[in-house]
Amino acid sequence: MGAMFQSPNAPPRARYSMRLRRAVPALTLLLALAVAAGMVWLRVLDRVDGGSRAAAAACGAASSPARPQVRVYNATAREGLARTVAGQLVSRGFVVLATENDPLVGVRQVEGSAEVRFGPSGRRFADQLRREVPGATLYRDAREGPVVDLVLGEKFRRLATSAELARGRQGIAAPPASPAPVASPRC
Repeated sequence: MGAMFQSPNAPPRARYSMRLRRAVPALTLLLALAVAAGMVWLRVLDRVDGGSRAAAAACGAASSPARPQVRVYNATAREGLARTVAGQLVSRGFVVLATENDPLVGVRQVEGSAEVRFGPSGRRFADQLRREVPGATLYRDAREGPVVDLVLGEKFRRLATSAELARGRQGIAAPPASPAPVASPRC
């Protein structure tokens, strides 16, 4: 009660000290949340930059339509499968644009060892890629451009051997001398 009835000659008491002590934890929490939000946005922006770099690589690779451009997706629970197969495809002359889990995993089920998804202008590359994967099926979608997707299923074991590829090419007619015009991606 002595604090309520202070003498007039007593020095003024600092009233803000209790308020400041209560505000410090709240200000610290706000600062921590701001730092966390900044870090999240940096990661988002980094992913967006990575996507634009991949698109730029696709645009650069699109200028040479002689080499098949492939995105390798993993539709299985086997970790690192897409990355391993992508390395093997690169050694066989394919241009691998991306390796990740199948974005249509809940929408489209992969039957068999693999599925090759392609658009109208990617038919030639899809046939070429299908020969590389025993038991792969073709799926045509509405995409634009020659980029094809190789989606690895649960039954995938390996890529075709050179003997299997040589045997498979014997019954395949040679591609036409002048391929149909390819729509270039929007760069």
